[in-house]
Amino acid sequence: MRNYFEGFANMLLTIRKIPEGHSVLSQSVPVSGEKAEGLVTAGDVACKAEIDRLQSQIHLKLTYDCVVRTQCSRCLAPVDCPVSGEFRIVMQEKSRVPARNALPDEEVDLFFTEADDTVDLAPLIYEEILLSLPMKPLCSESCTGIPAGHDQAITVEYEKAVDPRWEALKKLQKKK
Repeated sequence: MRNYFEGFANMLLTIRKIPEGHSVLSQSVPVSGEKAEGLVTAGDVACKAEIDRLQSQIHLKLTYDCVVRTQCSRCLAPVDCPVSGEFRIVMQEKSRVPARNALPDEEVDLFFTEADDTVDLAPLIYEEILLSLPMKPLCSESCTGIPAGHDQAITVEYEKAVDPRWEALKKLQKKK
């Protein structure tokens, strides 16, 4: 199997190397870099790309599977959320002369030109992973929240960590 991903840690798909017809690629990718800001995983993201190329069009079906580390929305304990899903991307070459089989612009997700060698899929995959997370993750259905008295310890800890530039506002709050 040929590798059309160049430096897959960056999830760069090399457009010029994709042959006509159907191809399948599978990789495990570490989550890193500024593109993954706010995303912490327990291990790599398993990615699979089914690629169908027909002249100037590339249809991708991307599937992903990983475990995202987050916090319980009730007690703030660490939670590992398994996340998986799939989505499709339609890419089309944008040339000066429209191709006979060209799709309307509203049906295309990404355009590329003859000068483009690679397409970075990382932001798309990371965005889909974040959108797949539950709105309010729980450590368990029976979670009762932060234990009594624990919130005072958090408040004291927070007050110690407050930026000194906010001291003037704290004085105003105390006058009330």
